[in-house]
Amino acid sequence: MMRSTFVLAAHSLKRVRVIVVAMAAVLVGFQFLLTQVAVVLDRNQAFGALSSIVPDFIREVAGPSMLAFMSFSGIVALGYFHPIVLASLLGLAIAIATEPAAEVESRFDDLTLTRPVRRAAIVSRTVIVLVVVEAGILALMALGTWTGLTCCTPATAQRPSAALLGSLALSLGAIVWCWGGLALAASTVVRRRAVASGSTGVVALAAFLLDYLGRMWDPVSRVSPLSPFHYFEPMTLITGAPLNGRHLAILFAIGAAGTAAAYIIFARRDL
Repeated sequence: MMRSTFVLAAHSLKRVRVIVVAMAAVLVGFQFLLTQVAVVLDRNQAFGALSSIVPDFIREVAGPSMLAFMSFSGIVALGYFHPIVLASLLGLAIAIATEPAAEVESRFDDLTLTRPVRRAAIVSRTVIVLVVVEAGILALMALGTWTGLTCCTPATAQRPSAALLGSLALSLGAIVWCWGGLALAASTVVRRRAVASGSTGVVALAAFLLDYLGRMWDPVSRVSPLSPFHYFEPMTLITGAPLNGRHLAILFAIGAAGTAAAYIIFARRDL
């Protein structure tokens, strides 16, 4: 079974290699350039000016994390929670995780299952591809940050610690894994990839907005813990708070629950 799983994983990685390499290149470049933006702002002593133009109501919502963000470390760390970066990685994870639905739709599974391949191998293949791609891109993003800080940053700059960057990358990886697992579960229920990816994307958007409103509006804050994004708090890390192990465990558990559901559903469904 393991050999079949790795053969299928290699085939899937070959399918997505172009988009993965392109996205990795863009994100690595973004991480590197953020370090240079921080250098320019630090050289021009512009962090204080940026903080002064932030409206008062945003200061009240963001709290102490706003001041921490308007710093050298905060600008460098932005690449690990910028909405576009987050949306791009979530979109890639959903695209990878919904491959089982795409193969059912194209009848590729008919060809695969004519051979001595267990259905669990198909789900395991997707999990392997998701983890390898996610971990690879996060590692390359960290490499881009490290390169920018090492080669082109003055020694006097208050660089973010390796522990902070590692915590940010781990936190980002946890939220991406969470939604990847949920997308994988959805892909084993429906027969069309567009339905699986679209429904997961809509739910993710609703969850993001729920958490966003919950941080500003007390009535919504009571239900915002239902959103996985409630447990994704990179801004608190910038203020010096330690990585919340409980929140991290919740995100990994949600992704694992979705993956477990995918194994069970795919093993029993009518293909």
